[in-house]
Amino acid sequence: MNGSDSAAPGSPPLVLSFRHLLTEAVSTFLDEARMSCAQTADSIGELIVTLSRYREEGAPLFPMAFVCDDLGQMLAQLGGHDPIAIGIGPRSRATIQRALKQCAPLGQGRWWALYLLRVPEGFAYGVFRTDPFPLAETPLERLRRADEAGAGVIGVLQLADNVLELRACGGLCRHVYLSGARVDASSPPEVLDELADAVTDGVATASRERARGFFRRVLFEVMQGSHGTLVAVLPRERAGSMLFVDGIILPRPLDIVALLERYHADPTDSAATAVRATAQLLRGMMATDGITVLRADGCIVGYNIFVRHPETLTSQPSSVVGGARRRTFEVLCAALGTELTAALIRSQDGDVSCRRA
Repeated sequence: MNGSDSAAPGSPPLVLSFRHLLTEAVSTFLDEARMSCAQTADSIGELIVTLSRYREEGAPLFPMAFVCDDLGQMLAQLGGHDPIAIGIGPRSRATIQRALKQCAPLGQGRWWALYLLRVPEGFAYGVFRTDPFPLAETPLERLRRADEAGAGVIGVLQLADNVLELRACGGLCRHVYLSGARVDASSPPEVLDELADAVTDGVATASRERARGFFRRVLFEVMQGSHGTLVAVLPRERAGSMLFVDGIILPRPLDIVALLERYHADPTDSAATAVRATAQLLRGMMATDGITVLRADGCIVGYNIFVRHPETLTSQPSSVVGGARRRTFEVLCAALGTELTAALIRSQDGDVSCRRA
């Protein structure tokens, strides 16, 4: 429809929809990925919109979804195993809705991902097993570093409420923002990379990439939760800060890097269990009220931490400086370069921001 079009008197009003714009953008993306198909474009548009705030029984779900032309090739590329066929249908929005309803609840906890295989009849869909180990690359991470353009695989993942990543091989990517999601802020992957860099800045070079991957994956799962989160990063070898007035400081900082290196040197079941348990421990800490305190050498220092707010900040109306979590974040940011090296906030409405000294 052109902007100059107008309805004749007495005729039904013209309908404006972002759907056709989204479908056109996805169609262009498919052309670049060498997977052109009008029905696939419309179906992926439906997949994006539905995943943007996907819920079952009121609980948010974050399934990874992949569209492919060769299931075996995709599994080899993404590190997937044991595909389970669930259903088949035409390349339509109805099939996408049915596939999500039947498969998305199986994809919790990063154990299973949804696949949509393009076949002559439409889409054959199901799930495939992935590796949720904190040191294992996710299927989407593998797709991000795949440099073979036109490999016939497209991934879709919700990064935050109304923010999704549309990804193909060869570095082809779009971040899709829906329903008023902020486009001026850094994307969630960029923010998490910033924090992971800050938390591992003092880690030895040989161990740094493993530690960064661990923190990125754990933090991403935390960011998908419905609660807000605050993180403060101390300089290396600091045991605390004068900012902290209450909370739980561990008697001895928990050395994540040492756990990861122990597993790397001797990948026994016991060492793997320690890594998994520590990842879950960090998720739990970040789900509590207050601030989770990490350190630039990859250690967990404390959690459920609170800081004193300056009178000049607490006296301002909340409408000026935001809620309590936002005001605490401003206190942390004011200490960057002295007491802290980085601070992160994930607000309850999904906005995420990281600042570094």
